[in-house]
Amino acid sequence: MKNVKDLQKNLKTTDVLHQKSQLRQRAKFEALSASGLRALRYAREVEGIGQVVALDNDKGAVEACQRNIKFNGSVACSKVESHLADARVYMLTNPKEFDVVDLDPYGSPSVFLDSAVQSVVDGGMLMCTATDMAVLCGGNGEVCYSKYGSYPLRGKYCHEMALRILLACIESHANRYKRYIVPVLSVQMDFYVRVFVRIYTSASAMKNTPLKLSYVYQCTGCDAFHLQPIGRTVSKNTSVRYLPGFAPVVPQECSHCQKKFNMGGPIWSAPIHDQEWVTNILSDVKSMKDRYPAYDRISAVLTTISEELPDVPLFLSLHNLCATLKCTSPSAVIFRSAVINAGYRISGTHVNPLGLKSDAPMEVIWDIMRCWVKNHPVKAQPADQPGSVILAKEPVLQANFARAVASLSKAQAKKVARFLPNPERHWGPKLRAGRQITSKHISLLGEEKVNGCLSHQDSELDAKRQKIEKLEDAPAES
Repeated sequence: MKNVKDLQKNLKTTDVLHQKSQLRQRAKFEALSASGLRALRYAREVEGIGQVVALDNDKGAVEACQRNIKFNGSVACSKVESHLADARVYMLTNPKEFDVVDLDPYGSPSVFLDSAVQSVVDGGMLMCTATDMAVLCGGNGEVCYSKYGSYPLRGKYCHEMALRILLACIESHANRYKRYIVPVLSVQMDFYVRVFVRIYTSASAMKNTPLKLSYVYQCTGCDAFHLQPIGRTVSKNTSVRYLPGFAPVVPQECSHCQKKFNMGGPIWSAPIHDQEWVTNILSDVKSMKDRYPAYDRISAVLTTISEELPDVPLFLSLHNLCATLKCTSPSAVIFRSAVINAGYRISGTHVNPLGLKSDAPMEVIWDIMRCWVKNHPVKAQPADQPGSVILAKEPVLQANFARAVASLSKAQAKKVARFLPNPERHWGPKLRAGRQITSKHISLLGEEKVNGCLSHQDSELDAKRQKIEKLEDAPAES
């Protein structure tokens, strides 16, 4: 009964808020706003923004947000409104109401996605953050499948796969309402992933979704992976037929090392960035350098993204390739030159400084490594090892390791920073509210803070213990 009353109360609250929303211009919505810091920054720093709705279901957070709105003066008071309500109920009762919806929960956003994709106007933007990286990166595959409808693989590319799993999940929720997404920017940084997608409504365009999704086959022995598109199209005259994808793309055993494959996905295998948009934003950021205290960080990420190959999902790790063969590693420039000289494209990735995206098939990659090992011999390994099986074959392609002109990206040639160190020690997510601090949290909070909290907790326990002892020793009333 209590849950039913709470739901009725929430519905009444959202009905009132919905009536108010009809009177205002389309606006920005921030679910889970907490103290309202981000909502206030939107109102004060983004030109041309209308109303900003900051929502939270914690009474203390809403009160703090309302105090912060008053503290920030007339601009904040005129643009930002804070309410106590369930974000899911509010978004469901305000369909196609907001130009921008910002989801940034502590953990998984999966429970908010169904209502979020309905509340964005046609062509509006959904900004979504996920911090449950252990789940998305393969630590708990069954949990990831229950939350996102996709099974992750623990390869070097797991963080990019996390981005693509989140995009596939958002697309799945959008399709249920004849809508689809177009990714603008997808970023993996520090301890989270964040995606920016535009949402459109079109029953016909929605049919293309199977063409944008793929399963991933990852070899358990070497670094080879293959993508299996879910769907395909056949054109005849002016009509287009949508058919299942061809299968299988891989045999039962890897053709390179004779090991089995793990299967993961489905993931978003279409481009995850709008490269033109990224280039324009990077240019704008550079022109307003003085306005961004975090300019170095922003420009580094956008620069790296602008140089990624947009049509190549996932990436290889040069160090992993060498670890499979037990050989010394060529420099990135030498390896990139060999791929370019073979007639293929190659680039870095913003996800991993050692990651390399290339449209070269794995046969070519392994041939290049075989040629490298011929010039840099390795110790004999057991015959059943993946590296031994790969090196037992003669290379079909004779690699050319001469330095190629495009072996360095423009940013590298100009010595522009692309990967910056963490801003401080113990950089990362702090504890979820209400958690008890223990010695295992030293890596998150630092030794001093943990020791201080533990001593404080011990003193509180001592005080409680003394209070209980006094009550037990007190004489009973007659």
